[in-house]
Amino acid sequence: MATDLKNKTLSYRGGMYILLALFSITIIGGVIIYRLSLTSHQGISELLDESIFYAIIAVAALMGAVAIFLSVRFSRNLRNLKRVVDAMDNGADIESMPDFARDELGDLSRHIIDLYQRLRQTSHALEHEHDKAIHEKEEKLRIKRQLTNNINHELKTPVAAIQGYLETIINNNDISDEERRSFIEKSYAHSQRLTQLLHDVSTITRLEDGSSRIETDVVDLRAIIDEVASEVKLLPQERQMRVNIDMPEKVLVNGNSTLLMSIIKNLTDNAIAYSGGRDIFIRLTECNDAMHTITFSDNGIGIDEDHINHIFERFYRIDAGRSRKLGGTGLGLSIVKNAVLFHGGDIEVYNRKAGGLEFKFTLPVAEN
Repeated sequence: MATDLKNKTLSYRGGMYILLALFSITIIGGVIIYRLSLTSHQGISELLDESIFYAIIAVAALMGAVAIFLSVRFSRNLRNLKRVVDAMDNGADIESMPDFARDELGDLSRHIIDLYQRLRQTSHALEHEHDKAIHEKEEKLRIKRQLTNNINHELKTPVAAIQGYLETIINNNDISDEERRSFIEKSYAHSQRLTQLLHDVSTITRLEDGSSRIETDVVDLRAIIDEVASEVKLLPQERQMRVNIDMPEKVLVNGNSTLLMSIIKNLTDNAIAYSGGRDIFIRLTECNDAMHTITFSDNGIGIDEDHINHIFERFYRIDAGRSRKLGGTGLGLSIVKNAVLFHGGDIEVYNRKAGGLEFKFTLPVAEN
């Protein structure tokens, strides 16, 4: 583009010089020829002097006309450039390009405008990134405050329960061994819930603040799923579910084994605690050069559509009383989503037409 403009400028300027020269030669030649025709009446010397005089006047007149023409073009370019500079000084966007002549000043003016427009675009992009960074920082602070408030709220119930049971045991010497054992068992159950809550909070914090320090390696996802399935078989009969696995013997993923275990374990625990179904289905539905697509589903009752868009939120519970009774911390599915996002994947959830809930997520294929 710059080369084309340069060629046009040189062509325009060269053509103008050629026309000027031809015009000058024509006038001078015409005057000389005309005066030579009068040689019978005037001497050669006088005629030559007069011809030169006329030629000088003609050339001067022509140069004056050219100077006026160039001055008008130059003045118009300056006025246009001043209008553009005033707009730049006010920080305005230049919507339309003024009509600059195809000469050096015009080319320079267009180049200045182009640089200004690119500078404006860069400035807008930087402002957008700055605003985005501030928004993300404020959002993180808001989430941390919310997390802290929720943790405080979640800690109160088990701590108060443990304290109440222990005070009862300490202050009542005549309490029966059976009641004492019952209170101790309940205190132990609440302490386990506290331990799980602290573990889940630690995982969430680790994903948010230290994700760059989490190491990844080639992990066999199928081996993790088999391990979780074997643990399900050891549960009491009333809590057991059949785990149906439909995937190859090895599914290699580039990720962190602890977080991948958290994904499968939390989805499994969620299905056991809340689905009301008898079967879990884990399938590898698609695999390309970049991502594995896995579905995790159950044949339970599913959930209302009003809740389905909120289940990944921290401490969100469909039935708060039932969740606490079953020992849930309210962070399991939030950990699942953040762990999938950490691995560069996506996750979505929906109710199955046949009944139950289905999670569909992607994980990166291990690099060879």
